[in-house]
Amino acid sequence: MKKLIKDLLITAIVIGGCVYGFKHIDHTQLTEKIVTVEKEIKKETLQKIENLQVKEEASKEQQKEIKVDNLGIPKITSAPKMTVASEYNKDWYVYENHFKNFTLTFSDKSGGYVAGNGRTIFDATIGKTTYNEIKQKLGTPLSQIEKGNVIYQLSSSKDKEQLLYNIDGYYVTFFIDNHNHNKLRSVQYIKKDVEMQKNGYYGQGTAKLKVGYEKLMVELINESRVEFGLKPLTYDHGLTAQARNHSQDMIDHHYFSHSGSDGSQPQSRMKAAGYNEHLYAENIASGQFSSIYAHEALMNSLGHRENILNPELTHVGVGVAFDTKNVPYYTINFYTPF
Repeated sequence: MKKLIKDLLITAIVIGGCVYGFKHIDHTQLTEKIVTVEKEIKKETLQKIENLQVKEEASKEQQKEIKVDNLGIPKITSAPKMTVASEYNKDWYVYENHFKNFTLTFSDKSGGYVAGNGRTIFDATIGKTTYNEIKQKLGTPLSQIEKGNVIYQLSSSKDKEQLLYNIDGYYVTFFIDNHNHNKLRSVQYIKKDVEMQKNGYYGQGTAKLKVGYEKLMVELINESRVEFGLKPLTYDHGLTAQARNHSQDMIDHHYFSHSGSDGSQPQSRMKAAGYNEHLYAENIASGQFSSIYAHEALMNSLGHRENILNPELTHVGVGVAFDTKNVPYYTINFYTPF
């Protein structure tokens, strides 16, 4: 490594002399310019070395595969409630019994999502196994995923919201409930080759995916409400347009806030859309690469969680918009009629 840097610096000096030799510059100026070139190339070389080291570490980390005694992937024979688009260019098949035993799966069994207390999957039990117990059993989680020449940095496990592992050929994400003693809340599992085939970090933000994210967000909200003994919310599609407008407004005007670019507030926007109601609430999210990740993040944010689990709210509408990098923005509006 030292020899490589030395060789590059020697080359820099020769090139520097050639470049500046045609100009009438005094010796002091020439020395200063050569030193500057040396520093720049040294910095660039060290950066390249660091990037190679990061890539090598990511590749090694990604290849590390863990085995568990029982995968516990649900075997379902009943008809799905619905299908919704996913970021993997496959449709989720949605299964639930009045929002209990909530399950998503791909038709080819290459991925899924499981929620519901007492269900055991990948040797962990939802509502029982804790963050520390998962780490103690499975070790250090993945911190990044390499796709071709791009390394995607994942959420830090320091916040204890999720843990990602490569288990028996699946990328398995354990979602942790920080407001329930850091116990497991749900699990997503995706075949490694399916994740590698996904377009970048977010997938392709199509019109179909927008609708899929909106429908799935309502399903996830209602699963959480029923889990906590509350009634599910009524999905109001009439709220979709104005919710989408606020999501798009955040994208177009480069902000993230409940206050619109025109100074509007959630209540005023809903009233303008024809909703003169008894109670209003709004959640917004962005940066998470699916409705699953967005919902789990909102459940770990106390104010947003309180809206999701508010027993006085009765209706919900969702509007999603994608920016030019396929990042989804969510606006979730809740209300209760008079």
